[in-house]
Amino acid sequence: MAARNFLGVYGHVNLDYIIGLEHLPKPNTSIQILSRERMFGGTGGNIARVAARLGVPTALASFVGEDFPIEYRSALEAEGIDLTDLCIVRGHGTPAAWIFSDRRGNQMAIVDQGPMKVAADLRLLTHTVRASELIHLGTGRPEYYSRIAALAARLRKRIAFDPSQEIHYVYTPRTFLNLIRRAEIFFGNEAEMKRALSFTRRKRPQDLLDFVRVVVLTQGAKGSTIHSDEGTQRIPALRPRRVEDVTGAGDAYRAGFYAGLIRSYDLFHCGLLGAAVSSFVIERRGTQTNAPTWNAAVTRASRYGSF
Repeated sequence: MAARNFLGVYGHVNLDYIIGLEHLPKPNTSIQILSRERMFGGTGGNIARVAARLGVPTALASFVGEDFPIEYRSALEAEGIDLTDLCIVRGHGTPAAWIFSDRRGNQMAIVDQGPMKVAADLRLLTHTVRASELIHLGTGRPEYYSRIAALAARLRKRIAFDPSQEIHYVYTPRTFLNLIRRAEIFFGNEAEMKRALSFTRRKRPQDLLDFVRVVVLTQGAKGSTIHSDEGTQRIPALRPRRVEDVTGAGDAYRAGFYAGLIRSYDLFHCGLLGAAVSSFVIERRGTQTNAPTWNAAVTRASRYGSF
């Protein structure tokens, strides 16, 4: 099958319930809710929707439940995303996260994995691999992604590995090494990178170039750093108009990075576009509510580089 998509995203498609509190409660107490909103989210859903908004032909592969909202599907379809592999699993609810935040910026989350927890027992979603040039392996079961990565390798597809927060409680050194050895790009924030180094027995992020060609380290307000055999690129954080909610900033960065990659920009400019897209997303609550267009992202990124 000829690749009709540039990007094939594997990861969670969640419903996020964002709940505002005066303060986080202590055990065995009750507290009043100040605000609550239901948002569309999940690492897979976020990256796919934002990338597609930026003009990246994208496919999305994920398992959702019988209660998956038609309006979420419609929002993904409106961006032109290939949803062949968005699979409803009978007898399960859609993955969900209840995110509790207080006025001081403290946060806690309770997550229901839904059918993603048993993905290793479900059928392999192969269309996204076959129909895409670059396969993004995000949150999900490493046993499942091992089979996806093996297929992608046989078909000579490029692989980006991005275990996100699940690197801390889903992966072992063995399962992590199995996937990073097949990848071309590795993404992680500072805490995730530290875990990756412990798994690989390496000391510095650039040491992961023993396994991949590109290492992308996101560092929040400090910007990001990209390592490759061409050297190290330091990317500044771009100033948003305001900061409303930083949830989803990392997913937005990845979408912007891919928007640059498909247009053959160098790694510095790909990182700059990632930073620009991330700066838009944090201006509003919700991970998909303020995704910019390509022109808006380029305009903001142009403050720091020529496009």
